[in-house]
Amino acid sequence: MMKTLATTLCTTLLIGTATLTATTTQAAEFVAADNSPGTVVCMAVTSNKPITLSATLRDVRMSKKVAINKLHCNDMELGKFAGMHGFNKSAKYLNLDTTGKTSIHDLAKTNDSTILVVAGSK
Repeated sequence: MMKTLATTLCTTLLIGTATLTATTTQAAEFVAADNSPGTVVCMAVTSNKPITLSATLRDVRMSKKVAINKLHCNDMELGKFAGMHGFNKSAKYLNLDTTGKTSIHDLAKTNDSTILVVAGSK
């Protein structure tokens, strides 16, 4: 009886923690400032889906190398932008190292639905 109760309690806590984590990281909404190729690629980075990012790079005819070395999103280097907002899958696809940089990310602050305008370099 106690073993079943403990298992149920642990499972409930794990599901609750996973749900809370999923909702806090998706709180910010990203909106494109314009439809320039740089902004389109920056928006693809915010999708955090490598397939979307790959297709967008192909559509705007931009190589990964050019995106990494030349593109700035919101006046930040692509790696810094991806690391700051937690787009780890996009960063991994672009072979960007976001683990070497330390930053404090306030999860409570991101819980409100913030709209962030994304602009790419021209």
